[in-house]
Amino acid sequence: MSIKKYGTTELEGQAKDSAAAREIVGEILNFGVSQQQILHVAYLLSLELENRESMIDISTCIKKYMNSLGEPKKKSVIET
Repeated sequence: MSIKKYGTTELEGQAKDSAAAREIVGEILNFGVSQQQILHVAYLLSLELENRESMIDISTCIKKYMNSLGEPKKKSVIET
């Protein structure tokens, strides 16, 4: 007696989704994008999230780094 399997398991589905996401990232990186462009793509993707709370948290976090990228580093010691 053999068992026939139809479809994919949840774990197999997650593995396929993860592989597809890695391929998408690879394609984006093949364009030779800058760090600012990577952050901008991540920000735009965060705005597409269906979960509003996740969208706000992630986009706010990314926006913080978008605004600071390219700025001169601030000194940690106050000069008088």
